[in-house]
Amino acid sequence: MADQEIRRFINDIQSKFPDVIPLMDKHEDWALTFRMEEFANLTTSAFNKNKEADALKYLSYMSLKLDSATPAELHYIDTYYVEHLFWEATPIGIEMGWPLVPDKLKKLYLNFHGQAPQIR
Repeated sequence: MADQEIRRFINDIQSKFPDVIPLMDKHEDWALTFRMEEFANLTTSAFNKNKEADALKYLSYMSLKLDSATPAELHYIDTYYVEHLFWEATPIGIEMGWPLVPDKLKKLYLNFHGQAPQIR
């Protein structure tokens, strides 16, 4: 049941943000966790490329989704999207992206990582 729920969630992301489809399609259909991580990668890429409008669209979608998320969707947002944000962020991506992250998503990020992303 949760599997179908997550598939619908990922299909919704793909329909709203078709740029993520080639990234997600690198993974097998059953690899739902990796597919969700690709949406985090797309968001981080927008940070790195200073594409603020795109980053805000992705972040806003996920933040709004939290309001109605089922337990399975919440788990995917927290574990495979938020925890993966900034994974390959550049210093510019961190500087530009972190202030854009909505408070609800920041809270999840900080709960896992214990601190904001660090410029290294």
